Amino acid sequence: MELNIGDLYQLFSVKFPEDYDFWWSLSMEEINHAALIESINDVFIDETLLPLTAIDKQTEELNSMNRSIKDQIQQFKSVPPSRFESFEIAINLENSIGEFHFEHFMNEKSGSQMIEIFQKLNGEDKNHAKRISNYSCSIPGA
Repeated sequence: MELNIGDLYQLFSVKFPEDYDFWWSLSMEEINHAALIESINDVFIDETLLPLTAIDKQTEELNSMNRSIKDQIQQFKSVPPSRFESFEIAINLENSIGEFHFEHFMNEKSGSQMIEIFQKLNGEDKNHAKRISNYSCSIPGA
């Protein structure tokens, strides 16, 4: 899902050149999230250690969201949303179940040295919904 959202934000960076830096930066962060999740999957072999345990209960929902994001990308290539619709779409995605679990994991106070390492690797690449909202509200006419 992180990779698909990254692809969508890359598309937004092309379709909305006035917001290129903003969307490109978020896209790279999403790609980084995907790499971190892969690392988490490699490290946390025992599912009892993996703090994202609720995600496997929403597998079908995540698969459906991934299909929807891919469909949106295809549609937006020919008929992009308006600039402000792109922000609404992104905020909705960032508040979705998969993004919620990742955000929770990256802000969790666990006491686990391994989780703290992943959180440090993620750095400030978080709070996307809030950042998108703040950015969109700063645009004249918003």
